[in-house]
Amino acid sequence: MSSGKGFVVVAVILVLVVLLGGTYRVLFHMPGQSYRGMPPPLASEEKALRDRLQEHVRVLSHQIGERHYWEPNHKLNAAVYIEQTFRNTGYEPVRHAVQTHERLFDNIEVTLRGDRLQDESLVIGAHYDTVRGSPGADDNASGIAVLLELARLLHDAKPDRTLRLVAFANEEAPFFGTQAMGSLNYARQTRADGENIVGMISLEMLGYYTRERDSQHYPPLLGYLYPDTGNFVAFVGNMASRQLVRDVIEAFREHATVPSEGLAAPELLEAIRRSDHWAFWERGYPAIMLTDTANFRNPYYHGPSDTYPTLDYESMARLTAALAQAVADMARQ
Repeated sequence: MSSGKGFVVVAVILVLVVLLGGTYRVLFHMPGQSYRGMPPPLASEEKALRDRLQEHVRVLSHQIGERHYWEPNHKLNAAVYIEQTFRNTGYEPVRHAVQTHERLFDNIEVTLRGDRLQDESLVIGAHYDTVRGSPGADDNASGIAVLLELARLLHDAKPDRTLRLVAFANEEAPFFGTQAMGSLNYARQTRADGENIVGMISLEMLGYYTRERDSQHYPPLLGYLYPDTGNFVAFVGNMASRQLVRDVIEAFREHATVPSEGLAAPELLEAIRRSDHWAFWERGYPAIMLTDTANFRNPYYHGPSDTYPTLDYESMARLTAALAQAVADMARQ
């Protein structure tokens, strides 16, 4: 009897190991290697990129300030700044009106038309609104800054797939998940138009990094599997977008000098849903979020101290340069 019980125990342990191993590979294992060690000094063009990123964040968060429904002029000024920056880079921006109670705000889009795969689109987006009471440097002037500089870096690319770069209105409460959410309007319209979006990347809080131990926190249990130092950018998707998470992080790691971590998880994990990529999930498109993990790292999240001097523009420059190369690679496939 004892030997029989021992066999059962061993069998159960083996089954659990197999199941846990399979779960780890599906949810957490990512291709390529996260960058480790001290990165090389910024090259001159990367220093210029760093300075442009800082200036975008400074203008949006400090010069313009809070950008939400209750400060409509600020929000409209942010849209003008984004549109003009796209135009100065050589694009012809298109505005898509988003009805917001009695007011209108706009999504702002630019397009790099693809060649042999032009009917397939990659969408890269970031929201430009803030919560009330916060100047929103990290959330989400940082995402908009990266979007604007991606547009500049990719301007002369010759993609096979079409690239669409979009600044979205109304991601923050009380509009998240409602008819007034800019990205949900966009995703619904593209689905109605029959657009073949093969992937969407949401740029959500990309400016706060630290090398301090115990600076990184997580939803329950995930802390056992990821670093406790908040110096990485996270690539996050749902199970239906698992392949996109893997493809983007693999392409990013080919070029990156900033650490990266990836996760594909069920949407029951509420924290993975909190940005514009969710709107594309709702319409059946694969989509992921790139983020510094927001309140799991940044102590100034959604508060008055989310200001432009708190961000790490050198890490943002490294991230932006690598992401531009990764997107160019994916657009050529």
